[in-house]
Amino acid sequence: MTFVLLLALWLAAFMNHAALWPARYGLPAPYPTAQRLARTLRLGLPTGALGLAVGIQGPVTGLLSWFAALSFAGLLAASLLALRGRMANRP
Repeated sequence: MTFVLLLALWLAAFMNHAALWPARYGLPAPYPTAQRLARTLRLGLPTGALGLAVGIQGPVTGLLSWFAALSFAGLLAASLLALRGRMANRP
């Protein structure tokens, strides 16, 4: 269950990163308040995920879970962004 939570936190962090680069990822430009929030969450979510993983699973297993969630969430975020671009181009 911890891994699913880590995966969700990393996925949210990656999506906040994508929101900060709207032209690159084909997203609408965020408002200034949303941009500040996205910047804060982009840094805070991985840090919170690391603290959660190390606190629950111990230092070694927690760090390994954190990196594994980073990898899977990166792939999932890239897939979601690619599918979003593909769905927008449909006639």
